[in-house]
Amino acid sequence: MTSSLAHFSYAVVLGLVAWSVAWLLVIAGQLGNPHPDNEWVKGAYAHKVAVARQYRGQKKTLVVGGSASMFGVDSNQLAQGLGVPAVNLGVNAGLGTYEIPRLIDPLIEAGDIVLMPLEYRLLLWDGVPSYVTLSWALEHPEAIKRWSTKTLLSALSRLSLNRVVQGYVGFDASRPPSGPYGAHRLNDHGDQTHSALAERTAAQAAAVSGLPAERYEQLYAHTALGLDEWQYWWRRWQLRGACLVVVPPPFLFVNEYASPSYAAFFDGIPTRVRERGVAYLGRPQDGFFSAKAMFDTNYHLAAEGRADYTSRLLEALRSSQIGCLPRELQRKISQRY
Repeated sequence: MTSSLAHFSYAVVLGLVAWSVAWLLVIAGQLGNPHPDNEWVKGAYAHKVAVARQYRGQKKTLVVGGSASMFGVDSNQLAQGLGVPAVNLGVNAGLGTYEIPRLIDPLIEAGDIVLMPLEYRLLLWDGVPSYVTLSWALEHPEAIKRWSTKTLLSALSRLSLNRVVQGYVGFDASRPPSGPYGAHRLNDHGDQTHSALAERTAAQAAAVSGLPAERYEQLYAHTALGLDEWQYWWRRWQLRGACLVVVPPPFLFVNEYASPSYAAFFDGIPTRVRERGVAYLGRPQDGFFSAKAMFDTNYHLAAEGRADYTSRLLEALRSSQIGCLPRELQRKISQRY
């Protein structure tokens, strides 16, 4: 009886090992293969990187983040307010905290202002990858090099067979881009276009109005992995001579965010960033907007709100004492505002 149980246990272990090896081989077989999920993101980054490279060797403002930056920042207004060119590098926060700074790292030079309206999950990430993170990493396996053990194990448990199978299936990548996001919807600075309230559908408006509160105060109140990763890149860019500033992203206000638990979460974010050696301007609540100002998600401002949000950023920079802005630039900001 004991011998039979031992043989059964041994067989179970062998079966699990065999299954795990087979699963890893299936995943490995399609690593690097293109997937339609990523086409608009690649196109958007190609456009934005090309814009940023036009200013190689010049002082400039680089807006770093996800689609909250892409929808929320008016780069032309920012350039006029700061007196230096501005490029909006925000694309999709779903790529994750490991990948976004890695992608924009080659563009940051001495004297640049790196303005970061980072979405809260992107800033305070707990290491659990989203579908977007996983789908991008399957096509770009070089993105996995800095992943923690927690992220790797979570990825293996969350990755769907359907997405892996899709990696083996080809698609027509030559089709012209379409849909609401991508290079075809960006202006010469990298800002989102076609996002006016008049272009918002009734379904989009209803979806934004019905969005519940995020559970950030439960998920990210004490996380360190995301901040650890950002700190690595922040230190790298500071040593390069860039001026780094984290600011509140534009974000849909929901009544629950006024509760004591949420107020404590938001109020603690500036200190958590400053403890990592980077300036945080203002308070997260400075980025709150009503549903009437949002386009299609809780981070996407409609075009009409972009000037308001960018003015808030410029005012925060004008009144700041962060110390790394060039003296002449600080003087110009003060004269303009």
